Formats: sequence, C-alpha cells, structure tokens
Amino acid sequence: MASFGEPVQASPTDATTGRPAGRSRRAVEIADAWGNKADKTIEWLGRLSGWLTLALVLLVAFDVGARYLFHVSWVAEQELEWHVLAVIALMSASYTLQQGEHVRVDVFYQHYSERTKQWLDVLLPLLVVVPLALFIAYISVHFSAMAYDIHEGSPDPGGLSHRWILKAFVPFGFLLVAIQGAAMTLQSAAKLTRIKLGVE
Repeated sequence: MASFGEPVQASPTDATTGRPAGRSRRAVEIADAWGNKADKTIEWLGRLSGWLTLALVLLVAFDVGARYLFHVSWVAEQELEWHVLAVIALMSASYTLQQGEHVRVDVFYQHYSERTKQWLDVLLPLLVVVPLALFIAYISVHFSAMAYDIHEGSPDPGGLSHRWILKAFVPFGFLLVAIQGAAMTLQSAAKLTRIKLGVE
C-alpha cells in the first residue's frame, strides 16, 4: 500500500481502448475461445459433407449400373441424388469459407498493407457476410415452412415426399455461414488486439 503523499501507480492500460491491459487480454481469450469452438463445429460438419460426397458417388454409380446393366431406374433414387448434392453444397459453404477457399476478389486485397488486411478481415465478415447470411436464412425459413404446411413432395410418380426437409437445409446452411463469419470476425479482432498489445 502506498504511504501518504506517494503517487499511486496506475495499472497498465491498453493504449487503443483505454482499458486495463488485463481486461483486453481476457477479451482476446474469450473471443479466441468462441471463435475456436465455432471453427471446430464447422470443421466437423465439413468432414461430414465429405462423407456425404462419398455417399453421392455410390448412389450415382448404383443408378448408372442399374440403368445400363439391368435397364431399371427409380425416380426416388434420382431425386435423392440431387437432394444429397444440395445438402452437401449448403453444409459445405461455411467450411469452404473457413478454409479460405471461397471466391474472393484479390485484385485490390493483395496490394493492401498487412494492417489494412487485418481490418478488412474483421469488418468484411461482420458487415457483409454475417448480415447477408442471416437475412437469407430468415427469409428462407418461410420457404421451408410453406413446404411443410402444404406437405410438398415430388411432382413425379414414385418421387420423394417431405420436401420441406430438404428446403430446411437452406436456412440451416446460411446460418452456418453466419456463424463462421462471426467466428472469423472474433478471431481476426483477437489477432489484431494481440498485435496492438504487443503479445504477438
């Protein structure tokens, strides 16, 4: 304890926020933890999509073999093929975003400084990816609910019923994209904060 008349030393502060550095580090740890949890979930779903791709290949191979060897074909199986393909695409979008394999315009990005790139990695997912993905997920819920209400199925004889299940993957897939976008924002913000604190 400081004696009377001695100046009291202030705790170290983060120059960027004015908050104690300890709080900033704690915020970085929390952001990293949430971002990593979301990453692991998206990665697991991406691997699941990989197995679904194998299932799709087997379905198509069976369909082609049955058609050319035995001259038989089933409408339900053919519909199941594109149903599985749609699920793979919707579930893999977030994983593709996580792995950085999404289509992006690097014409300008590659010429920016590292600091500008870091800020873009924070702001673009937050201001573009997350709001847009949440908006599409929101409006597509009605799309799926309407299919459920009218008991929508295949218009072809022998086709699959319960098409609302397939359509439910539209809001689910875009919700995953929003979650991944939020995880990217948290991780990029945490990295930027660590650099400013001199931790990295």
